[in-house]
Amino acid sequence: MLGHCVARCGRCITEILRTWSCTMGERVKQKGEARKTRSGVYTVPAVKKAFIILEMMMSSHNRGYTISEVARLCNLPVSTANVLLYTLRECGYLERAEKGTFSLTMKLFTEGNKLIRQVALCDTAFPELERLAKLTDHTISLAIPDKYELIYVRIIQGRGDIQVQAHVGQRRYFHQAATGKAMLAFFPEEGTKEFADATGLPAATEHTITSYRSLSRELKRIRIQGYAIDNEESGNSLWGVAGPIFDYHANVVGALGIAGTVLALKENTKFLIQETHKSAQKVSRSLGYEPPILTRLAIRS
Repeated sequence: MLGHCVARCGRCITEILRTWSCTMGERVKQKGEARKTRSGVYTVPAVKKAFIILEMMMSSHNRGYTISEVARLCNLPVSTANVLLYTLRECGYLERAEKGTFSLTMKLFTEGNKLIRQVALCDTAFPELERLAKLTDHTISLAIPDKYELIYVRIIQGRGDIQVQAHVGQRRYFHQAATGKAMLAFFPEEGTKEFADATGLPAATEHTITSYRSLSRELKRIRIQGYAIDNEESGNSLWGVAGPIFDYHANVVGALGIAGTVLALKENTKFLIQETHKSAQKVSRSLGYEPPILTRLAIRS
């Protein structure tokens, strides 16, 4: 049953393993453990063999395999199978039973589901991103959290003369942009201190919040009003607004925002805030989120 569930993550799991492979390749290249292919790309044979083991277990019933069985089924030396199995166990992808057999844990399934949720978020949010783009002509973005940073996963560039320089895959610290602050405000409270200590709150501009006390006050204000403002904190002469997106567990999973120049947005501030907040709420509801009663009443009024 577990093997069947893991297999359903297909492409997501493949992407995780591919990322892992690239990361390991960079780490071992300098040690002489990587091999250069004819196309000039470095590959790591040990990682390929680990993939063979995982894919074999995913395609089977995950009944548990001894070291000798893995070696035979994957056409590997017993010593190699032994090292790889214990390495995968240490990484949390395999578990070893008392009788000595190895089987998959839920880690591949849960990691794959993280990517599935991101795809679901992008697909769900895209109609609202398009609506905001047509409504405002400004740059519209969708961001997700990744440890201490936000990552832009969707960008619709504005049609004005001045373009906001943002691209898919771009990262920023949470406190440097409206989308980041909109997410950070709804993380567990202890997470703010951890974030500040880990990053040191570096400035992107002279307007970026760099004080933990000031950041705490800002996040409290965001929690009350339900949206975040970027007042030249991510870039000089840039202004933006963003609303948090919640899933059915009431966890913040992303934020969508509008960005443009201070001059271009000055006259439409209230309108842009209302529309951003409305879109973020709609996406959240599509993901199964039900806001508290007081919030619903405030929205209706």
